[in-house]
Amino acid sequence: MLKINGPSLLKAGTMGAAIAGLLYLMSLTPFFDNVLMVLLLVGGILIPIGTGMYYGYLAPGEETMFQSVVGGAISGLVVGLILGLAFGLNAFVMSSLPFLGSLASGIGTSLIVGGIFGVVGAILGAVGGLIWKFIQKPEPTE
Repeated sequence: MLKINGPSLLKAGTMGAAIAGLLYLMSLTPFFDNVLMVLLLVGGILIPIGTGMYYGYLAPGEETMFQSVVGGAISGLVVGLILGLAFGLNAFVMSSLPFLGSLASGIGTSLIVGGIFGVVGAILGAVGGLIWKFIQKPEPTE
């Protein structure tokens, strides 16, 4: 039976989404835009992996490798969706400010970008959960 630790999942997903959202909001300011946009693009890969690893860190050490991968994937999915929707909505707003007639196509594009980022985030989160299981040291038995 698949038992995912809910509180650990919530903490890891929330922390990853908060970091991704903060970096994204900071990248919108003129002072930070170029530097943080590069960090955000790199973070688009590293934040979901780190979130998956953080889930493994928070979850009790009794889960199997499959449970760690699934928990990391769900945590990474949250981060990917947040990043994807933020990028998609930003692109939609910036492209359609003068022409609000393309509202439906812009929202559809935003949802597609969000979905793509969500899937990539889930895959990277699963990789993070798997990495955590490999670096986690087993408890010594007496």
